[in-house]
Amino acid sequence: MDEVLERAIDPSFDKDPLSIEVMADLPGFYRELRDHHPIYYYEPYDTFFFSRFEDVWELLRTGDNAFAATETNLPTPDYLRRNRNTGNPPPFAGSNPMAAMPALASPWYEEMRNAHMAPLKPKAVAGLAGFIREATHARLDALLPLGRFDMVTEFAGVVAAGSICRLFGLPAERAQSLFEDVNTATRPDADGTVDFAFFFSKVKQYILPCIAARRAAGADGSNGLIDGLVNYRSPEGRALGDDEISDQLVCAMVGGLESASKVTGGGLMELWRHPDQLAAVRADLGANVPVAVNEMVRHCAPAQYSFRTAHKDVVVAGTSIQAGQRVCAMIYSAAHDDREFADPESFVWNRPAPRTISFGLGQHHCIGKHLALLEVKIMVEEFLSRVPRFAFKMDKAKRNPSYFQHGWISLPVVVG
Repeated sequence: MDEVLERAIDPSFDKDPLSIEVMADLPGFYRELRDHHPIYYYEPYDTFFFSRFEDVWELLRTGDNAFAATETNLPTPDYLRRNRNTGNPPPFAGSNPMAAMPALASPWYEEMRNAHMAPLKPKAVAGLAGFIREATHARLDALLPLGRFDMVTEFAGVVAAGSICRLFGLPAERAQSLFEDVNTATRPDADGTVDFAFFFSKVKQYILPCIAARRAAGADGSNGLIDGLVNYRSPEGRALGDDEISDQLVCAMVGGLESASKVTGGGLMELWRHPDQLAAVRADLGANVPVAVNEMVRHCAPAQYSFRTAHKDVVVAGTSIQAGQRVCAMIYSAAHDDREFADPESFVWNRPAPRTISFGLGQHHCIGKHLALLEVKIMVEEFLSRVPRFAFKMDKAKRNPSYFQHGWISLPVVVG
């Protein structure tokens, strides 16, 4: 056995990183990994789990198609157990038909990303500020008179869904049902596994009609998210079909719903838990909320993992990975590593954090990062400016007990 692999295996430590038992105490499990098994090889999955910030940073920055999500970036435990690569990586995802963007290797990944990311670039996103602010006020106008509502499912999630509806060309009145359907589809079953086949089919039910509508309208470029993919042509001159285009857009839709809603809800809850920090942020909302949002993202971003398959022999963080083996970047664990952040489980609104990792890194960094940051900033600022007193009912709050997401799925709040 390879010497490095021997060091990664400790016969006294044999925990399934994706099990429901581990999810019951994720901070404790991650701390155990980082302190004692930072690069943990779990043989049943033939996967190396990277849990420390510096190692995850290096892993995500490794390029040259050494790693690709050819087995999806979130394979289920059942898939990992049943599909061993026996020393050879699966072939790179094909381009005819075009595979979903996360599974593609360069240069196809970059081509698909560039074809639809124009509305998600910083300047374009900044142009949405007025729309997001109006949507935030409209939602607060409807909810505040009730005196009690859910911060995630009724406030932040619906505002974020409104932005997605605008980007995709969906009617604004579908924002609530869009968020509810996607949020429900990401709920795990009894063993903590998400049914991704159902999840993707549910999301694509929203996306496919949008593509058809853009084709009917002539795809003139007025909807940059979809038209760029409709008008894309492969080097051979082939256009993409509706299902291929839909596959490229799933990440933009789901990421736009999940991140902003859970970070906003969790971040406001953490400020409520720390009245001194809440008072400090309130002292100058314009200057302090953007600073606090950075900590909210670090502390509350829900994404747990991102898997890759090695397509060549490579060394990462001093560990030899053979072609065909899998690696898992434990992003949530990395964001709570005390080697990078002092007292990482504590929320510190103005924490110095020169490096962030919650939105990913390198080739596969989150395509909707700028939109999510703007949405969180506006929602937090407007909520705090309009609501002088609020309290969360933590006895009714719920987390998502899944290896897919770790964020709050329900955060009831009382205002007034």
